[in-house]
Amino acid sequence: MKSYTTFHQAAILKGQVMKKTITILGDTTNIFPDLMEVLMKQDLRLLFVSEDEFQKSKLKSRLEQTKTVAEVEFTSCERDGCWEADIIVISQPEKVSSDFLEGIREVATQKIVLATYQNTKKLENSNLKQVLPHSKVVLLQVDSQEKEFLMFGDYPEAGDRVKEIFSGAGYEIRQ
Repeated sequence: MKSYTTFHQAAILKGQVMKKTITILGDTTNIFPDLMEVLMKQDLRLLFVSEDEFQKSKLKSRLEQTKTVAEVEFTSCERDGCWEADIIVISQPEKVSSDFLEGIREVATQKIVLATYQNTKKLENSNLKQVLPHSKVVLLQVDSQEKEFLMFGDYPEAGDRVKEIFSGAGYEIRQ
């Protein structure tokens, strides 16, 4: 059985370019419109994780009304979704349980975990770095009025990758 890395390397050798996969966890029906706009404009594979069929249909309906370049898929298993991810986005992490994070810890190792917040107090109280110690945690505060994002994190290469995604959609990130 070939591993994901071997498959990925084989695709590159054959001249195929694999899209970066961004797995989105958390309350996806309330994902920030600005973040959604940025992701949908990119040549990415977006993998939304939800067990809630109503939530999935609501999000699918919203996405159908949006002009998108991204490839969009859905799964109900957060572990599988995170396994496939290059970047994991946790929307509104303050609503995600510690048990949930424990369940993805192993498959989030060495991956960029982007946590999005609208409130500075919640950002300051984030414990994601402790719960996911082997992940490259990047905290992103969204300011919808100013159309800008504030980014915090200890991994420069992860921050550069996040900046690349947002600048590709014409947004500015401050650190």
